[in-house]
Amino acid sequence: MVKTTHITAALLCAASLLSPQIATAEQPGLMVEVLDTLTLAEPRIDDLKISELSGLAYDQDEDALFAISDKGRLFRFAIDLTGDRIAALTPLSGHRLLDPNGARMNDQGFNAEDIALDQDGTLAIVSEDGPRIARFSLQGEWIEDLTVPEALRDPAAQRSEKDGLESLALHPTFGLLTAPEEPLEDEKRTTQTIHAATGESFAYDTTGIGTTSIKAMGVISDGRLMILERDVAADSDRLIPWLRLLDPADCKDGGLCPTQVAKIEIPGISDADFEGLTQLTDDLFLIVSDDKIDGDHRSVFGLLRITGAATLHEQ
Repeated sequence: MVKTTHITAALLCAASLLSPQIATAEQPGLMVEVLDTLTLAEPRIDDLKISELSGLAYDQDEDALFAISDKGRLFRFAIDLTGDRIAALTPLSGHRLLDPNGARMNDQGFNAEDIALDQDGTLAIVSEDGPRIARFSLQGEWIEDLTVPEALRDPAAQRSEKDGLESLALHPTFGLLTAPEEPLEDEKRTTQTIHAATGESFAYDTTGIGTTSIKAMGVISDGRLMILERDVAADSDRLIPWLRLLDPADCKDGGLCPTQVAKIEIPGISDADFEGLTQLTDDLFLIVSDDKIDGDHRSVFGLLRITGAATLHEQ
């Protein structure tokens, strides 16, 4: 369980806290409330800079938050909540992702984008380049490569070379789930497809909100999928984060899955590129950005409460 101890000492990292705001779903049922935000101003741990975070995974048993960086760095945090606030987000350790010979994985083209915690205490991490999925220890040591779904193995099938695998989640029935940032070249731009290690796929339509990109994915406790997407405002190039809920049980063979979707409105933050998502408790989720904000590298964490999603209605 996430700790609720009030921390009165100064945070180990610079933080900026903003007031909450509510965003409602496009369809009745799904609601996202932004409870709090916290901005890290490039702290360091174990001589590694904490920046460009692109994936999150929370271990409820150990009360530990793991984050992966585009730079091939794995970080562990302690997160403390007081009520609906992030009281502290304390860096505990940092490790480089290394191969069995001690060489850096990012020097070998392993571009880490998302992370999933396995029940055996290891971490699965996806690289958009390759594409590649590998298992690592909690200290960032490579253990083995994992099978990429067949439909996603050929980078030539991607819409562009920058549209590789961005998301990763572990499902109790379908195993590892992943998806490219944008649909494959031969797919409709408004049809996103999630692929499972077991061979199943789950497609859905994004026309209702635009041509979104999948940035992260999580499996909630009842087996449904929470998907973090990003759209770009046509008039300003502003990045717009969305959350989408999909139940694999409601997907029909050969058809599009029904979904619910809600915009994430974060006050005071209009240029953050949110790429990481993880579930903390039944209704609390954490997201994190990976980008430069106003010319500076900063990681913005957002604490979300997601409610009212008992049933799915087609978007």
